[in-house]
Amino acid sequence: MIKIGLLGLGTVGTGVYQLISENRNDLKALIGEEVEISKILVNNVSKIREVELEKGILTLNPYEILDDPTINIIVEVIGGVTDAYTYIKYALNNGKHVVTANKAVIAKHMKELTSLSKTSNSALLYEASVGGGIPIIKPLRQYKNMSQVDEIKGIINGTSNFILSKMIDESMSFDESLSLAQSLGYAEADPTDDVEGYDTARKLAILSSIAFNNSINDDSIYSRGISSISKGDIDNFKEMGFTVKLLGKAIKRANQIAASVEPVLIKEKSMLAGVNGAFNLIALNGAPLGELQFYGQGAGKFPTAGAVLSDILDIITCAYPKEICDNNDLATNTTSCQLSGRYYIRINLLGEVTDEEALKYIDENLIDTKINSSKGELTLLTKETTPNEIQKFEKSLNKYVEGCFYARIDE
Repeated sequence: MIKIGLLGLGTVGTGVYQLISENRNDLKALIGEEVEISKILVNNVSKIREVELEKGILTLNPYEILDDPTINIIVEVIGGVTDAYTYIKYALNNGKHVVTANKAVIAKHMKELTSLSKTSNSALLYEASVGGGIPIIKPLRQYKNMSQVDEIKGIINGTSNFILSKMIDESMSFDESLSLAQSLGYAEADPTDDVEGYDTARKLAILSSIAFNNSINDDSIYSRGISSISKGDIDNFKEMGFTVKLLGKAIKRANQIAASVEPVLIKEKSMLAGVNGAFNLIALNGAPLGELQFYGQGAGKFPTAGAVLSDILDIITCAYPKEICDNNDLATNTTSCQLSGRYYIRINLLGEVTDEEALKYIDENLIDTKINSSKGELTLLTKETTPNEIQKFEKSLNKYVEGCFYARIDE
């Protein structure tokens, strides 16, 4: 019998428990032996759960699971960083296999934990950390066996994509769209990680580290979110023939890696423009295979739990490559650079400041076109530039501006 210790019984943990307990006979037929969750770590053993549990299966003590010699696999779905990292590291040090959906831990500690899993001869699998139910980690490794990876790009945060879809399709404001996302369970009470791009940066860091054999920390990725976007911006994009997406993108050229998370204007007829609601799309590109795209539900109980179960089955059947923990030791010999492009900029001017006054303080070498001007607002298109230059531009106008939104144009 394969015994699993489950750390966490929230949305994803409950989904994992349901998939395993409700498909016990099918799993036995598939792998030839029984699989059971023998112990579950929770914060409150008295809490009413949506699943029926055996008496004594819940525990408040993580080491009742981590030190149990009969438990073969640890599944970590508690979220957060500090405790999750401690438990994953402890489990690997004890020679236990680990499956996690924790993008924050993997993005921050991938190099250390993959090295530890290699020395302890234990698996560390994290398919569910990126893209929910979309298979991407394993296909990315397989793609690398057949082709060089030059570029990764995608919509990999369902919350922000849901919000933008509502703003575009139903003319809702950002605040209205966010409130709806929260009421439907797509957004947390504190949506900062999702709407400011931090969640996307963590996922992009994981994919980029694997694709480019480099240790890429999410803190090193230029990230900007969508919280300052307005209905007026959406109207402008439509007139220009664009839609807007929070896009994560990383490219490798020679010995340089450029990565960013930011709002990007995309032609309305492109594949990415058609990704709506909470769906995700991730594209890999390189020679000689060209572009491969992966599309599906990027979050949710059963899509994410299904990815966790897939990793569990890979461990049980030894269907994961042993070099999964090598990753060329995640080298750090590349330098970083920034993606460049033309930018859409909308500026809200303070008080009685006119656009003519504001334009006096704008580098004429940066601006390509003034596309809109009304009382208190100025909208511009830049020449090709980098986020650093845009931030300098924004800072130079601080005393004249009360709000600003900018998005790179994908051309």
